[in-house]
Amino acid sequence: MPEYWFKYGVTEIFMEISEEIAQRKIRPDIIGPPMDIEGRVADFLDELSADRGLNSIQVLYDHCGETSLKLLKALVERFLRLKPDGGIILMASSWRLDPEAGRKHLSDCLRRLELNLTPKAFLKKGDSPRIEELVDESIPLIVATSAEPHGVFGEFCLREATALSNLKIGDRGRLSEIVDEVWGDLLTKYDVYGLCVVGDEVLGGSAAEVDLKARSLIEEKFGVEADDADMIIAGAGGYPRDSTLESSIHLLDLLADFVVDGGLVGLVAECRGGLGSKEFVEALVGGSGSGYEGELVERVKEVLENRRVALTSTLPRAILENLLGVRGFDTPQDLLTYGLRIYSRGAKILIAEDGLVKRVKMGASGRS
Repeated sequence: MPEYWFKYGVTEIFMEISEEIAQRKIRPDIIGPPMDIEGRVADFLDELSADRGLNSIQVLYDHCGETSLKLLKALVERFLRLKPDGGIILMASSWRLDPEAGRKHLSDCLRRLELNLTPKAFLKKGDSPRIEELVDESIPLIVATSAEPHGVFGEFCLREATALSNLKIGDRGRLSEIVDEVWGDLLTKYDVYGLCVVGDEVLGGSAAEVDLKARSLIEEKFGVEADDADMIIAGAGGYPRDSTLESSIHLLDLLADFVVDGGLVGLVAECRGGLGSKEFVEALVGGSGSGYEGELVERVKEVLENRRVALTSTLPRAILENLLGVRGFDTPQDLLTYGLRIYSRGAKILIAEDGLVKRVKMGASGRS
């Protein structure tokens, strides 16, 4: 009987499906680690230092886990080889994670890797300084992060990593318009470069070019061709990504594309940190809200209009049902049993052990 394993907080949890049931494990074609991060970062810094004196750098780093961390490590180590007495000003954020979980995870990782860095600021909405209050115009600014599909933004790339710190709690404009406006202002005012991991590729160069290239690669790197299914069960990536409901639930918008109207989207996310921010909880209770949190709740409500949603987590089932109309289960096996009761053993099931996938209609990608 096939087993499927999902990262669940700092551990893993599994599910078995009978071979008699139509099932398919989906994952992007590109699933290995990025190729030669150190070499690509070295090329980027060599080109940058050839164009100008490079005694100091400013790094705006958006942390989302081990992949982005490897990029930061390579950047710091290569720069200090070039300039042993050089200065590194680090500004950090973790927009795709719960703020406290992201801050703690980054701090633990910097200590483990023995990177002698302390962020000048850890950016988050509402109470953190705006970027223009932190950046020195005389020093190159390097935005370093990874790019991936996102249920609210479509793609999360360099512009989201930089612009979200300028959002105020309660902003009511369209999120994408605010992000684009802040990004445009940043590129106009400062000397901005980008380093970005997209799947197994590492991009480096001007921030504008890197951001556009990263967006163009997301479907190639994270795309999966699939026929419509009756249900999909997917993991949220484990700690720190699945620390809260807020940091995990954007995946529902990506996963809903894989199932038929009336189908089931199942998400495996520990959520040991609870629901998430005060603004997110207020948006949940009110059924809508402003800013990112409000848009996130709206996306979930849109999914629920024509899909069933179930969650394996540590959250109380009553809270999930009362706030969202979502069924809660203790294990993915229980979630599967629920789905089979609805759709019978003739159901077509997709399993994504990592839910960072983007649906590509069969034959639409031009792949062989």
